[in-house]
Amino acid sequence: MPAENEIDPSESLESFIADLVRDARKRLGWRQQDLAAKVFSSTTRISEIENGDPPDLKLGRQIDQVLELGGKLANLLTIRDRVAFRDYAQGFLRDQARARAIYEFSLVIPGLLQTPEYARAIMKLEDPDEVTDIESSVQRRSERQAVFDGPQPPWLWIVLDESALTKVMGSKRIMREQIEWLLEATERPFINVQVLRTDRAVIRGSVSLLTLPSGDRTAYTEGFGTGRYVVEATEVTLFQKIYDRLHADALGVDESRKFMRDVLGMHDD
Repeated sequence: MPAENEIDPSESLESFIADLVRDARKRLGWRQQDLAAKVFSSTTRISEIENGDPPDLKLGRQIDQVLELGGKLANLLTIRDRVAFRDYAQGFLRDQARARAIYEFSLVIPGLLQTPEYARAIMKLEDPDEVTDIESSVQRRSERQAVFDGPQPPWLWIVLDESALTKVMGSKRIMREQIEWLLEATERPFINVQVLRTDRAVIRGSVSLLTLPSGDRTAYTEGFGTGRYVVEATEVTLFQKIYDRLHADALGVDESRKFMRDVLGMHDD
């Protein structure tokens, strides 16, 4: 069970929620195990919440009710789930870095598997006026990939639309190097890629599903210029079903690796 750390409620929304729950619990004279019993959770989960790992909305509403918070906690969790445009990915990227498992469907090579040159080409396409610092963004994206070099790398399972491999992003050389990197990455047992052929149904956008250390599951969906991070269990289940259907229609892992090797020839100069 995590130790009770000092929390600065002004640091982040997560810290504010942690402080709110801890303060309300102590005001009632309860131990963490007392609160856990009243909301049918575990002492470990309550400790995680009080150390900055917020609950999903369902558990949050239960905690809100028993701590007599008058809807404050539920409202804060709803706000967290509806982050403003341009900030919508922050919660997802934070949780992705500590996830135990990541499942994703994507129309482009996912950020965790992008080469720097492919990432740069994608960013220039999405930001033609270069309003953002592209080089800094490429560096941050590359740094996030270090999660696979740690002692407990996450389980990564990607369903990749065929067009992500066949359409030229940047140049044929960039595409060839990107696909070669995919083939190298998928030699690691915890990284799997399945290709969804063009004759199969597809969704407009991407969906990512995370399994967090607490066991909570979240979903992130993204389209052109829009994104949404979902923590509500019923909505996460809906996106899980969408992913499962795409996963079932995709080529197997070995077939997908063969397809990627075949596609390499398309990108010869």
